[in-house]
Amino acid sequence: MRNGSALLGAFAGYMLADLLTGNELALTFILTITNFIAVLTTLSILLYVKSKLRSFSGGPVIVYPYIFALICGTFLGALFAINTIPYVPHTFMSTKQLMVDFINWWSGEFLNAVIVLPLVLAFPKFIEIKNFFTDKRSLSLNVFDTFPFFAVILSMILTHTYYGPGALLYPLATLIWAASVYSLFNIAVINSFVCLALYHSVSFLYFYDTTNSFLKEITSIRIGLAILGLATIILCIISQNRKLLFKEVYYLANHDTLTETMNRRSFIKLSERLLSNKKYKQACFLMLDIDHFKNLNDGYGHYAGDIVLKKFAELVKENLRNEDLFCRHGGEEFVVLLANVDKAEAFMIAERIRIHLAQTSINIHQQQPIHITVSMGISHTHLPTILDLQQLINSADTALYQAKNNGRNNVVLA
Repeated sequence: MRNGSALLGAFAGYMLADLLTGNELALTFILTITNFIAVLTTLSILLYVKSKLRSFSGGPVIVYPYIFALICGTFLGALFAINTIPYVPHTFMSTKQLMVDFINWWSGEFLNAVIVLPLVLAFPKFIEIKNFFTDKRSLSLNVFDTFPFFAVILSMILTHTYYGPGALLYPLATLIWAASVYSLFNIAVINSFVCLALYHSVSFLYFYDTTNSFLKEITSIRIGLAILGLATIILCIISQNRKLLFKEVYYLANHDTLTETMNRRSFIKLSERLLSNKKYKQACFLMLDIDHFKNLNDGYGHYAGDIVLKKFAELVKENLRNEDLFCRHGGEEFVVLLANVDKAEAFMIAERIRIHLAQTSINIHQQQPIHITVSMGISHTHLPTILDLQQLINSADTALYQAKNNGRNNVVLA
């Protein structure tokens, strides 16, 4: 919408769509301008607020500028409508009830925006749609996740059967449930369906009333539905933010922030669970230590040391399976748990990691590339084992020190 060709194309689209409904050209032109005033006012306010608020892109605060912009945009659109449309040939508005037409126009446009705008803004990107269909986990159906959706459907059936002003509250509990489970786009779809169905069911009571009571009731219904829709969207955003925050806190509580490997607490917890799992018959522990890391820190600085640790972790991960456990044990020392791997396989994996690290150069900003080597010790056990976890780690650690004494850059099997 920021260039002339896009605006011209949108204007032509508005005009064509309205002309196809049978309206006259002059009336269609005024209606299109009215719609453009509402849309461009809303967009201008959003762009301005976005440029001023740094927190615009995160949290439930993102909804507030949209609400303010929608109110202002639809207000100006309705104001322009009542001052132009009644004076156009073949108009459907009368100059005798401008306030009635203003309220009717504004409430209808505001509800339409609440129904449509979240669908447009939350519509997934192409890469997200592609990933959805390629990710097997996203395609797998969890029966429990369908419960909120069917609860919403049930509440809508109840609304249509026992319609009335109180029916606006029928789907409230189910929408709250759905907002805590589904994504923003899914909630936008459900929200649109609920608002449209409720509007039909509740306003049915007043379709045959042509007095001002009709306007009051229908305006009340529209505003009530708009508030219900906005509340559901805000609740969904809050719920998603809480989930993301929980995932982030959980990740930080269980991982080393520098290398993004497991920390000792989570490694011990998962290792004990793996060792007690009956489907595993054997396991190996690899203890890894970067050679001469203290000299590297002293010669290049701790910043370079951090870069080496991060790169080291990345290179090791490239040679591990998804189910292997990888932990920063402390400083430059790491430990790996390989499940269902015998001694020979563990030695081959360790050698592959050692050679890969020795052949890879690590670039430090404005300095010569660094080459590192690693020493490793391996311990092996059949499962179930009478040895505890710490004994197995200590055995691998003893083998590691033997590798250090053998001249470093080698692998020793305990």
